[in-house]
Amino acid sequence: MLGEALSSLSVKELKSLEIRLEKGISRIRSKKNELLFAEIEYMQKREVDLHNNNHLLRAKISENERKRQNMNLMPGGVEFEIMQAQPYDSRSYSQVNGLPPANHYPHQDQMALQLV
Repeated sequence: MLGEALSSLSVKELKSLEIRLEKGISRIRSKKNELLFAEIEYMQKREVDLHNNNHLLRAKISENERKRQNMNLMPGGVEFEIMQAQPYDSRSYSQVNGLPPANHYPHQDQMALQLV
């Protein structure tokens, strides 16, 4: 209904229209609040998930740092790599891929990540 059409309405009809508009606005506000509360609940759950993931990542970083320190404390400062058993080539009786890959380089200094 447009504003120009309101001039021909009686007081009773205007009051009825006002009540319907107020009920409509009330339903809209109610739905808006419902959606906002649902979004707040979702964000709170997401915050807990992110906090847990952050805690897990911090624990992994600490574990890797401990492992790295333990490797540096080995006698002679030599780092050892564990090689998995390689299949034998039955034609030449020698190990296939028995040598480390040619592109194997010693570990270079790496920057430590810091979580804030």
